[in-house]
Amino acid sequence: MADTGTGSSTQTPAGQAVVGSHSDSNAQPHGADDSTHDGGQQEAAPPTKRYTYEYSTLGGYFLQDDPSTDAATFDFMAPNVNFGLIDRAYESDGSLPNKGQEMTQWQRFEHHVRSLNQDARDDDNDDDAEAQEDGAHKNQRGTRQRRHASHSATQTRYLVFFLGRHGNGYHNIAERYYGSTAWDCHFSALDGDPDGVMTWSDAALSSEGKRQARQVNTFWKNQTASHKMRAPDVYLVSPLDRTLQTAQLSFDSVVGSAGLKAVVMEKAREGTGIHTCDRRGSVTSIRARYPSYNVDADVYLTERDEFWTSDRREPPSALDKRMRGFFDDLMSDAEMLGPEKDSVSVTSHSGAIAAMLRVLGHRDFGLGTGAVIPVLVKVRRIRLDDDGKDLGRRNGGSGEGAHHKEPTLDLPDLADSQDEQAAKGHKENPSLSNVDPDDRSKWATIPSCPADLDLVTVGQQRWGMGLKEFLDGVEGGTLDMEAVPFR
Repeated sequence: MADTGTGSSTQTPAGQAVVGSHSDSNAQPHGADDSTHDGGQQEAAPPTKRYTYEYSTLGGYFLQDDPSTDAATFDFMAPNVNFGLIDRAYESDGSLPNKGQEMTQWQRFEHHVRSLNQDARDDDNDDDAEAQEDGAHKNQRGTRQRRHASHSATQTRYLVFFLGRHGNGYHNIAERYYGSTAWDCHFSALDGDPDGVMTWSDAALSSEGKRQARQVNTFWKNQTASHKMRAPDVYLVSPLDRTLQTAQLSFDSVVGSAGLKAVVMEKAREGTGIHTCDRRGSVTSIRARYPSYNVDADVYLTERDEFWTSDRREPPSALDKRMRGFFDDLMSDAEMLGPEKDSVSVTSHSGAIAAMLRVLGHRDFGLGTGAVIPVLVKVRRIRLDDDGKDLGRRNGGSGEGAHHKEPTLDLPDLADSQDEQAAKGHKENPSLSNVDPDDRSKWATIPSCPADLDLVTVGQQRWGMGLKEFLDGVEGGTLDMEAVPFR
């Protein structure tokens, strides 16, 4: 076979190479002892400030924000599409030499994001100074300082997230061959096919997936050279092999010769459980295969996969909660996401990215394998009172200071608020909210296969060929996986 993926090939008893395998002696999940303290008496920790974060996508900047843009046909790499960035003027253009007429659209957009962040910092600083000044008026302290606490309690920043789905993996090929019904009820729980043609446990990229990632790499190089676009400031990646490899190939030589310094983030992984393609390898194996990656920054990234289970599948409600935690953790990490950084690349998965978009208040927008979309997000950090109430809204303020104007856009925001967007998504798809995300006993088990489904011949019946012939056709580019519907 032309390309068997990175890592070693495992030999079956018949001597046939199993495509898609990679060595990891610690791939199986393993529980860990949570008792890390020594049991001695500890000093009481000082009180800490409690924060919550509010996320909203700003519309009017990218084609994918517009409901009229069809996700199924949208191609971010098509000529003149430019990642979907809309050709428009910004209020901040007036601060540029000659109003930025000699600059590219991306240069003006990046300047606009920096301007939004600078204005937000100025507003926050003004609020803090005003609160301190009021504090000096001791006779009026009881009322005025409480009023201005709402101003200093909130901080706002603007970030561009580049959400990228991994390239085509061997699990994608297997699911297409067997069909989603047979995949969900049987084959997804296996490490590979019964005949040893390929493996999809912690699925590696297929040859097609590698081609997609290299195509994205060429696109990034063209964007940075021709459109003067800056590469992202921060790189985050799911710990599953297909995303680790996609990020490595996509940003090769884009971020310098020292190798991609991506941070491996446990919470950025795909919805997990039952499907072996979503069972990750050990941290030791990730470190060995991707030595430039940072596997030490994320406290949730344990040596062995402690999250995947063989009997329960993570529901969308739990995935949404996990992705909310992912963004909250990121926003709370000043070292990883300092104030000078305003763009973040996240290489993840279709289900995970769908949940990320819900958390960020973006409309549903499905990504094909290898696809990337940027999203401009407004993030409000709001300090909570001891009773958990939002200090930024208790007294009728906007949370940013009632006397400050919101940045004016030429086009309206995509959604009025994150809560409204989330409520809309849950109303349209009740399955997102009808399972308690914290009660794993309520998570779904593997479904039963239909009585009339012949698991031995299902792929042959769908495609008129065996799995090896199908794989060779997909890898060789002579067979279209979309020719037969999923189910």
